[in-house]
Order: sequence, then structure tokens, then C-alpha cells
Amino acid sequence: MHDFIGDLPDAVREEIESLSTIRRVKRGEAVYAKGDEPTELYRLLEGAIKLCNYSLEGKEILMGEFRPGDCFGEMGLIDGLPRTSFAVAVRDSRVRVLSKPNFFLVYKKHPELSWQLNLVQCRRIRFLFSLTEDAAGLNIHLRLARAIHRLAYSHGYRGEDEGVYIDVSHEELSKMLGASRQSVSKELKLLEREGDIELRYGKIYIRDIVVLGDRCEKAVGMEQVTPLYDD
Repeated sequence: MHDFIGDLPDAVREEIESLSTIRRVKRGEAVYAKGDEPTELYRLLEGAIKLCNYSLEGKEILMGEFRPGDCFGEMGLIDGLPRTSFAVAVRDSRVRVLSKPNFFLVYKKHPELSWQLNLVQCRRIRFLFSLTEDAAGLNIHLRLARAIHRLAYSHGYRGEDEGVYIDVSHEELSKMLGASRQSVSKELKLLEREGDIELRYGKIYIRDIVVLGDRCEKAVGMEQVTPLYDD
């Protein structure tokens, strides 16, 4: 959902690499801050970068976490508006940096780049629709189940037992859902009792990602519910 460079033709990727530089970012350091003028495109090579904002009370609102291969910062380059969030290193990281002039040089020269960007934006819009469903009509139990299911695909890895593991803390989940840590812990234990997951030493184990996905999809039906009217 965030990599629009990996599937480009080799020649285009090599040109982007030749025009870019490598930057090291220490843990806790911001790649950019909310309100900054957009001047660069980034692709994460090593480490992790979180996308977040902060309430007036100082509460962190976590939107997501980029992993190696993910690209970010392109939206501001395209629309020219200031950054809408903070991009902060979760741990020591390396990013590939492409300046705004060089981004548009490649963008105008290679239509393949705009095509890949279109695909990424469509995937993100679909994701935002699902988040709107979550916030508007689902209780925290189902919102949490759907969040775990999404994380299993984006951040999960297979274990020897063929299940899927994700490394995410109760605190991180609470920031994603805008709920208290206590509420998230309670619902995680309920999901465990229902058999969907297991809590293992700071990890969440999903026994069957397909079964969990089917359950999450049924939370929002495909068919409209329409009233019956008398003549």
C-alpha cells in the first residue's frame, strides 16, 4: 500500500537511486514535522518510521508505521500543501531521499511512476473507507479484530506452526484505535477466549488469518438493509 517504486522497471528504479541520497535518522528523530513545507520524497531502507499526530493534551495519535520498502512524503510534493502529520523514527533508520525537483523530473519523464502512484492512492482510499466503517458503526471489539487482521497482512510473519505473528504492543493498538490501553487489553483477552488469537510474550499470534478475515468481513455486510413499505 505504500511502495510505488518496487514494481517500477529496473531502469526507472536505477534512475531514482542515482538521483537520490541516503540519510540516517536516529530513534525519536523526526524526518519531517506537521506544517513543514514538502521538499522531499522518502523510501525507507532500514528501520521503522511511524506516522503520527498529537492532541492538545499531548496524546499521540498513531496512524501507521512504515517498514523497509515503503515510500512516504509524496502527497505533499503532488498537492504542494504543508505536511499534515509527523514522520518519526521508531528506531535507528536509513531512508532514501529524492528532492522535489528530481521527483518531478522522473515523474514527467516516466509515465510508469504516475501509474504506480495511482494504484497506491486507490489502495489507500479503500483503506480509509474501511476505517470510516470502523469508526462509524463498529464497537471496539470488532474494530480491534479488523485492525489485527490488517496488521497481519502488512506487518505479520509466518511461524513454524504456519500461523501468523505480529509484533505490536497493547499501547500501540490503543493509539491506533483511539481507545484506552485497558479497553484494548480487555478486548484482546476476549478475542483470545473466542479462539481468534493467542497472546504470546509481546506478540499476537493469529491461528488462521483467513478465518479471522471472514469474521471481520461479516462485520460489515454486503447487502443493503431496506425497509418494507405498505401500499
